Amino acid sequence: MLFRKPRKIPVAFFGTVGVCLAAAVSCVVVAQHDHRAAEPPAQLRRPVAAAFVDDSRTLCVVNQRSGSVVLVDVEKGVVREEKTFGKHLNDLAVLPDRKHVLTVDDVRHELLVLSFDGTRLRMRTRLAVAPYPASVAVLPDGKRAIVGSLWSRRVQVVDLTPLSTASPDLRIVHTLRLPFAPRCQCVLPGSSQVVVADAFGGHLALVDAVNGRLIAAHKITGHNLRGLAVSADGQRLLIAHQILNEQAPVLEESIWRGLLMTNVVSSIPLGALQKSEENLDKARGVISLKGYGQGAGDPAGVTVLDREQFAVALAGVNEVALVGAEGDRVRRVLVGQRPTAVVAGARGQRVVVLNTFDDSLSVLDAKRGLVHCTITLGSQPVLSSADRGELLFFDARLSRDAWFSCHSCHTDGHTNGLLADTLGDGSHGTPKRTLTLRGTALTDPWAWNGSMKYLQDQIEKSLTDTMHAPSISGEQINDLLSFLHTLPPPPPLEPVSSNKSDREKVERGRKLFHSRGCVRCHIAPLTYSSHDLHDVGFADENGLRKLNSPSLRGVGQGARFLHDNRAATLEEVFTKYRHKVGLGLSAEERDDLLRFLRTL
Repeated sequence: MLFRKPRKIPVAFFGTVGVCLAAAVSCVVVAQHDHRAAEPPAQLRRPVAAAFVDDSRTLCVVNQRSGSVVLVDVEKGVVREEKTFGKHLNDLAVLPDRKHVLTVDDVRHELLVLSFDGTRLRMRTRLAVAPYPASVAVLPDGKRAIVGSLWSRRVQVVDLTPLSTASPDLRIVHTLRLPFAPRCQCVLPGSSQVVVADAFGGHLALVDAVNGRLIAAHKITGHNLRGLAVSADGQRLLIAHQILNEQAPVLEESIWRGLLMTNVVSSIPLGALQKSEENLDKARGVISLKGYGQGAGDPAGVTVLDREQFAVALAGVNEVALVGAEGDRVRRVLVGQRPTAVVAGARGQRVVVLNTFDDSLSVLDAKRGLVHCTITLGSQPVLSSADRGELLFFDARLSRDAWFSCHSCHTDGHTNGLLADTLGDGSHGTPKRTLTLRGTALTDPWAWNGSMKYLQDQIEKSLTDTMHAPSISGEQINDLLSFLHTLPPPPPLEPVSSNKSDREKVERGRKLFHSRGCVRCHIAPLTYSSHDLHDVGFADENGLRKLNSPSLRGVGQGARFLHDNRAATLEEVFTKYRHKVGLGLSAEERDDLLRFLRTL
C-alpha cells in the first residue's frame, strides 16, 4: 500500500508547560537491580498497579504484560525481587496486616493471594472468579475483597477470613451482576461501601460488600472513568475522566478550544451517591485539567497526596498533574511514557508514578513539582511493529494540541459507546456511534458509509481528519495497523451454558438468525458482518439510508445500538424500533434470537 507524502510525528511533542517543567526536572537517576540477584531478561512488563507493603519504603508493583510482581526499594532505587505469578495481571490491593497482597489474572480468571514476609513474596492461594477480572479492592477490616470482572460484568465479594488459617479455602460469598463493564473501584472510608466505575462509559455503582447488594446506580456525563479517590476531607469522590461533546464537529477549532473533548476531575459529594435518583451532574464540581492549546489527554489514576493537593496521571501526554485540593491550581510535571497510576506513601512522603510503557517508576517531589529519580524495572526488548502501534494508539500527542488519543474514543481498543461527528460518513451534523476496534481487522469496508476499502486508509483518515495530527508517516500508519490486528473481538456477554434448556434456546435462535435472513447483512460465522451497504429502515439526519453493517461479534457488550444510539437495549432494536428482521416474531422467538446474539 502506497501512502501520500510521509510526515513524521516529532519524537518529543510537549505543550508549552511541558517544556518548561521538563527543564525543571532534577538530576534523573536510573536505578539498578539489586546486584545480588541475576539480571532479569529483557521483556515488556507494563506496570499497572502498585502499593506500599511496609513503611512507605518497599513498593509492590504488578506487571500486566509479563504477569510478574516486583518489589522495589524506593529509598535506594533498587529492584529487590521479581517473580512471575500469572499470565496477565491487573490491579493490586494490600491487606491491612501488610502480610498479604491481592491481584487478579484476566487470562486464568483468578484472584491471586500472595504472602509477604517482610522481604519476599510467595504464592499463598488462588481462587477462580468470574471471567476477565480487572480490579480488586479490600475493605478496611481486611475481611472482604471485591473483584470486578470486566467482560462478564460481575462484582464478586470474597471472604478473606480463612487467610488466618494454615490452609486457606477462600470462597465467594456474593455475586452481583452490573449493567456495565466494571473496572476501577474505590472503598469509601470506614465503611463496607464500594464505588465501582464503568470501564468504557459513564456509569457508577455503589455496592455494599458485606450484604452483597447494590445500593445505588448512576450515570454521569463522561467516559473513560480511569481514576477514583476520596478527597482529603473524606467528603467527596474524585473521578478522573473525559467528556465528549457528541454534537461538536471534529474541526481544528473545536479541538483547540476544548469544545470537542475535555479532560477533567469530577468532585461528587459522597452523600449524593447513596440514592439512584440523585442527579450527579448537578451535584458535582468539575475541575479542568487543560488550557487553550494545551490538552491533557487521557487522565488516569488519581491519588490524594495531602490536604493541599492531589495528583492525576495524564496518561496520553506523559505528565502528572498536581492539583490544588479545591482545583484552584494545576501544575504539570513531565514523567515517563503513559503514566497510569500514582501511589503516595504515608503522609505523602514519597509519590511514585507508574510509567506503563516505559517499564519504569518516577519518584516525585510533589512540593517542588519535579522528578527526584527514575527507577527502571528491567530492560525491554526491541519493540515490534504492533508494540510501536500500541504506543501510538494511546498517545494523545498525535491529536491537535494533545486533547485526545485513539484510546479516548476507542477505550482499550473497544468503544466508549458514544456518538461522534467525525466526518466518518462523509458529512458533518450526522454523529454516529463509535464502533469497537476489536476484531476490526476482518470487517472491511470501514466507516459508516463504507467509503474506506482498506484499513490503512481508515487509520490515515482518522489521524488527519478526526485527530488533526500534526504529522504522520506511512510507517506509523502500518504500526497502528499491526496493533489493531492484535485485538480480538469482544468476548460474548453470555456464552452458551452447559444447561440443556439453554443450549436448545441458543440453537433455536441460531436457526432464526439464518431463516430470517440476518446472514445477508451479518455473514456467519467469522465476522458476522458484510462487505456491502444495507438499508434496514433507519436513515440519518441527511437521509443516508444505506449503512455499513457492523460486526455482531460481542454485540451483547454494547451499551446502546443502531447507528445513532437510538436503541437503549438490544431488545429495543426489534421492539421499539422494529428492525425488519424482527417483524412477525413471537415474544418467545425474539427471546431465542436475542439469546443467540448474546453468545456471539
